[in-house]
Amino acid sequence: MLPPTLHIPGEPKSADPPAELLTLCDTLTHPLVRRTGITCDAKGNWALLASVPKTTNVPIPVLEAMCGGFPVVYEAEPDEPLRPFGSGNAAPMPTG
Repeated sequence: MLPPTLHIPGEPKSADPPAELLTLCDTLTHPLVRRTGITCDAKGNWALLASVPKTTNVPIPVLEAMCGGFPVVYEAEPDEPLRPFGSGNAAPMPTG
C-alpha cells in the first residue's frame, strides 16, 4: 500500500504527547523516512508521523518495531520541498 498524501488527525485523547514519543521523533532514523513529526491517528492516539517517498510501500515493519508500540502514521512527502513559515513571503510586522 502506498502512503496517503494527506493525513487528517483525530482529536487527541490527552493534552500532551508522551515524552517517549517526543524523544523518538527527535532521534529516529530510517533510510526511507525523510521527516518525522508528532500527530494523532484517526482514533486520537498520539502517533509518530513519518514522511516517506510517495512510492514507498507502507507500513514499514522495521520502523513500526522501532516505535515501541506507538502508532505510526505515514504521509507521502510533497513534490515540492516545504518552506518554513515566515520565509520572507509575508508582509513585515508593524512596529510600535
